[in-house]
Amino acid sequence: MDPKVYIKYADELFRTIEDKLEEFEEEIDYDRTPDKLEATIETTGKKIVVNTQRAIHEIWLAGNSRGWHFQYDEDQTCWFAQAEKVEFYSCLSELLSTNLGRQVSFN
Repeated sequence: MDPKVYIKYADELFRTIEDKLEEFEEEIDYDRTPDKLEATIETTGKKIVVNTQRAIHEIWLAGNSRGWHFQYDEDQTCWFAQAEKVEFYSCLSELLSTNLGRQVSFN
C-alpha cells in the first residue's frame, strides 16, 4: 500500500473513533497523539489503545489483555484482522461494550 493511502485510511479511522468516544465523554477519557489513541474507562481504569504501525501499514488494537493487528482490505474497504477474522469497528465495539456494560455500535 502506498504510504499516503495508508495515512489517509488511518486518519479516517482515528477521526471515526474520536467521534464515537465523544458520545461517551462522561464515561471515557481519551488522549490522542498522531500515532496513538489511548482510551480509559473512567469507572474501572481499563485502557483500550489504538496505534498505527506505519512501517508495516497496520493498525494495532489492544484491550482486555488482548491485541489485534489490522490491515486495510481494499476489497472489503475496511480494516481487517486476518488472524482473528474480525473487522476493526466490530472488534472495538465489542471491547467498548464489554467495558461500559452496554451496547456500543459504529453503525
